[in-house]
Amino acid sequence: MENAINACAWSLSMNREGFLTAINMQVVQALQQPGETLIGKAFTDYLEPAGIARWQEIRQQLEEGTPTLQESICLLAPGKQPVWLEAIISITAGSNNIPAQILLIGIDVTVRKRAEIRLQEEKKYSGQILENLPVGLQEFTPDGISMDMNGRQREIWGSTHPFLTQPGYNWLQDPFFVLNGLSKIFEEVRQSGKTLKREILLRYSEKQQKENLTRLHPVYFEATVFPLTDGDCNPTNLFLILDDITPKKLAELRLQKNERLLHHIIENLPIGYIQFDNFGFIRRINQTQRRFFNSPEPAVRRKFNLMNDPLASDAGLDALFVEALERNETLRVEKKIDFSGDDRWTTIGREVYLDLTIFPVVEPVDKERIVVALVNDITERKMQDLENKKNQEFLLQTGAIGKIGGWELDVYTQELRWSAETYHIHDYPVGKPIDLATAWSFYTGTSRAELEKLMQQCVETGRPFDVELSILSLKQQARRVRAIGQPGYTNGELTSMYGVIQDITAQQEIQDELTRNTELMRLFFDTIDMGYAAMERDGRLHFLNRKAEKMIGHHVQTGSNIFEEFPRLSGTVFYARLQECASKHLSQSFGIYFAAPDKWYDFLLTPMQDGHISVFMRDITESRKMQKELRKANDQLSNLNKNLLNQNKQLEDFAHITSHNLRAPIANLKALMQMHNEAATSHERDLYLGMLHEVIKKIDETLNDLVEVVQIRKDVNVEKEKLFFAERLQKVKDILLVDIETSTIRITYDFDQEPVIEYPRVYLDSILQNFITNAIRYRSPERTPAVHLQTRKENDNIVLTVQDNGIGIDMERFGNKLFGFRKTFHKNKDAKGIGLFITKTQVEAMGGSIKAESHPGHGTKFIITFRPE
Repeated sequence: MENAINACAWSLSMNREGFLTAINMQVVQALQQPGETLIGKAFTDYLEPAGIARWQEIRQQLEEGTPTLQESICLLAPGKQPVWLEAIISITAGSNNIPAQILLIGIDVTVRKRAEIRLQEEKKYSGQILENLPVGLQEFTPDGISMDMNGRQREIWGSTHPFLTQPGYNWLQDPFFVLNGLSKIFEEVRQSGKTLKREILLRYSEKQQKENLTRLHPVYFEATVFPLTDGDCNPTNLFLILDDITPKKLAELRLQKNERLLHHIIENLPIGYIQFDNFGFIRRINQTQRRFFNSPEPAVRRKFNLMNDPLASDAGLDALFVEALERNETLRVEKKIDFSGDDRWTTIGREVYLDLTIFPVVEPVDKERIVVALVNDITERKMQDLENKKNQEFLLQTGAIGKIGGWELDVYTQELRWSAETYHIHDYPVGKPIDLATAWSFYTGTSRAELEKLMQQCVETGRPFDVELSILSLKQQARRVRAIGQPGYTNGELTSMYGVIQDITAQQEIQDELTRNTELMRLFFDTIDMGYAAMERDGRLHFLNRKAEKMIGHHVQTGSNIFEEFPRLSGTVFYARLQECASKHLSQSFGIYFAAPDKWYDFLLTPMQDGHISVFMRDITESRKMQKELRKANDQLSNLNKNLLNQNKQLEDFAHITSHNLRAPIANLKALMQMHNEAATSHERDLYLGMLHEVIKKIDETLNDLVEVVQIRKDVNVEKEKLFFAERLQKVKDILLVDIETSTIRITYDFDQEPVIEYPRVYLDSILQNFITNAIRYRSPERTPAVHLQTRKENDNIVLTVQDNGIGIDMERFGNKLFGFRKTFHKNKDAKGIGLFITKTQVEAMGGSIKAESHPGHGTKFIITFRPE
């Protein structure tokens, strides 16, 4: 056993004081000291415990009775070289059980221990590196459960994130990570086993701006997911690396934005943009240039080279291209190019003026030199310049003809400049220097004072002036001039005055003559008894006489507009007739009624040779009123004539009715009187006398009915009012309540189509009452009585139908007598034959009509047509 221990393990013993008492060859070889020199030496002199406190604890435990301890100890050999032992330490007892010797037997595990320490240090070092990486690192199970993460990753998520607060949190189902695509990357890596890297928008951060404004900023990360696999290539763990690329991403977005902006700017430049490579081939054309080329897209055009194109060579464009590249500077030239004979560049087919700016540029990526040409079509401007030059010559010519000259005064230097015509107006030698004092000297008296005042006001306040003045030329010619002045500004400061001067002597003489003629015309037109005005087709007035101003209602200034001075004309036919008069050169005569003043005006518009319009107007209100009164009188006479004819007809009817209905009663009365006188006894005379009373009563009833009919026909102007059929029917039902309940008649109606009528109330109530009474009186005993009333519109008339289910009438026998006076056709004790006659009279008195449809045993339908007045 001892030999086995000596062969593979350390063995040493020491006394209680720590001095070596025995060592084996393993210890001697490890210490590289002769064994005899070590005996008796202090143990700690050669093998110092690395953990001295623990060594003391071990000794304390042994002396206190612990027989054996198994420890892993580190001893420092000479040179402080550590030696690790897996040791068993025991103590032997001497006499009296007092500890005598400490025995240490241990196996040297230094190599293994050093490897473990190195592994621990490397793991610790790696952990520190991973913990302090500038990117986030996180380890997951294949199912997406977080296992570990470094400090940067914890910082990225934040202390409140479910990764750190919810154990077992499965983020793969989180809608946020599904939306931003991170869970999809994880799934793809898990399925494919390949590393994937993508950019994701992870969150938004809040940043405080000025004025307590908080703005949200996107935070972008580059997400890298990679797997760790086992021997069968199955993922055992997945790792996520998050690298904050927000500054780079925002820079890229800004760059893209700037590129899009630059593209948008170039594409929408108001001038053409052409980009050439350094060989002269076109690389890009913006839309302005495409429109000029009449090509919607660059690819549509045939490729050609600027350096060998005949038209480009003729215009010198190839030389400009080479010069810009060689001199490496911007060149700007104007070119006149005729495209009428070459349609390869453009199909405009005409001569154009181009403002060309050509400059070289080095591409920042390829470092290739390109040439940019800015093409501005200045044809219109050039043509305008030519036109301006022609106009300038024209103005000089017309200025001489119209005697209009120009002038300019420098406010600071008082330097005065005149145009040639200004010299001619003053009879002053053309080109001779002129100063302000000399110029003022031509103006006489008050004209000079007024001009000096106006020019001073213009300098002080910037107020322009336009005034007519008198001058005396160098040749002593008195002239009338019109002087116009305007302030001139430089950088917002008044520095000069400029204007024109016109010789209006001839115009003034014409104006004076025109004024005299106008006064004569005014005197003439003021003598006529109608309004007169001369105006243009837009209504601007040149002349009005006093009568026209009186009709308008106030004084009118010449030059004002008739529609503004006489606003009542707006909305009338005046403007249309005015335009028709001007366009067709035909006189227009018409009248207009103005409601507010209750006036009628008669107008005559006549075109004049100079294009103006003469307007004659006359107040015809009194004449119109007389015509209205005359028409009213004629209408009254016509109505009176109709009434007389109607009354004559009524008298004829009345005479016929009277002779027909009174002849028999009077004959009976005469016979009874004769029989009364011839009676032999008083009893017979009393009998005849009673019969006489009955005949007289019948005659009285007849006369009363005739009087009522005559009154209806006479009163044709009875007052009408707005009546509702339903309301008037209810009124009649209330009056006939007892008869309705006794007869159990059922009354229905439908007035929806025409619920209202303008009609005399007493007539409508009488008509409805007669029909309801007839329906009750002539009801059939075979069925429950019923009557239905309905209204409708027919040819602008209101039609009322009344249909009952009574006993009916034989229209073939009695149809022509149905509406006769005291005509009855049934053996009804209450029948008098007057109701339908009165109803017909009332309807016809108001211009309407009535008819009936009936069959015996099937009821009767009355149709009443109410005609508007």
